[in-house]
Amino acid sequence: MYKEKESLICTLFLFVLLPYLLTVLILGREACPVSREFPTEEYVPAVTASQISWDYSKETIKAQTIAARTNLYVRHGEKEENSTILQAAENIRKLEMDSIMLEKYRVFQEAARETEGQVLKYQDQMREIPYHALSAGKTRGGKEILGEDYGYIASVDTSKDIDSPLYVEGCYFSESDLEKQIKKEYPGFIFGEEKKAEIKNTDSVGYVMEIEIGNMEFQGEQLKELLNLPSSCFTIQRLEGEIRFLCRGIGHGMGISQYTAEQMALEGKKYEEILQYFFPEMVIEEQ
Repeated sequence: MYKEKESLICTLFLFVLLPYLLTVLILGREACPVSREFPTEEYVPAVTASQISWDYSKETIKAQTIAARTNLYVRHGEKEENSTILQAAENIRKLEMDSIMLEKYRVFQEAARETEGQVLKYQDQMREIPYHALSAGKTRGGKEILGEDYGYIASVDTSKDIDSPLYVEGCYFSESDLEKQIKKEYPGFIFGEEKKAEIKNTDSVGYVMEIEIGNMEFQGEQLKELLNLPSSCFTIQRLEGEIRFLCRGIGHGMGISQYTAEQMALEGKKYEEILQYFFPEMVIEEQ
C-alpha cells in the first residue's frame, strides 16, 4: 500500500509539478501566471543538477549548489544567466524522470534548501566560481591563467583524481581527419607536408597553453573545443599514421574538481570544508 502511494505521489509530481518547472525554465519567469516573480533561488536545483553527477553525495552536491547559486547571481540580468537556465531545462527535459530519478532530484532540492541564500565571496564581492569534473592531479591557479583579478582561484592538490577510471583518455585522429576537423572552423588551415603538431607552452600544472599545428597556432582550450577533447592537459604522439592526444582529466582544471570533492565528502568532510579547500581566500556568506 505504501509503495502504491509513493508511486502515485511520484506520478503526480512528474505530470504536474515538473512540467510547471520546465515551463518556467524554458519560457522564462513571465510564462507562468501562477507567479510573475520567480526568484533566482527557484532555479538553483535544476541548474546544479545540470552541472554534476546525480550519483554524488549530498555534501558534494551542496558545494556545487553554492557554486551554481553564486554564478547565477554574478550573471544576473545577463544573457549568460538565461543561457545557463535554458541549458539546465534542456538537460532535465532529456531525462526519463521516473521515481528513481525524481528521488535523486530531491537531493538537489534539499541541498538548495539547506544552503538557501549562501554564496561565495572574495573581498566582500561575489566572483565567478569555476568547476570541472576531474583534474589532472592538481588544479590550475587563476592568477597564472587569467591574471591578477582571478587570484582567488587557488591551485590545490587533487591527486585523488588520478584514481578515477576516467583519468586518462587517448583521442586518435588520422592526419586527414584532423585537418578536416580544424578546417570546419578555420578554412585557411593547412596541415602541410611537414604535418607539424608541436606543443609550444604549458602552464605549471601541465595544461597546454599554446600549440602549433600545421600553419596555425592555437590555445590549448581552443583546440580542446575544436577537437572535442576531454581536457587541454595532453601530450601528442604519432602512432602508425595516426596522431594521438593523450589527455588527463576532464574539463579546464580550474576551481572545484568534482571528483576530489566527492572523495572528500566520502571521508566525512562537509561542504564548507570542501569549498574552503578549493577557495581558501573566499568565505561563505548569506546573499
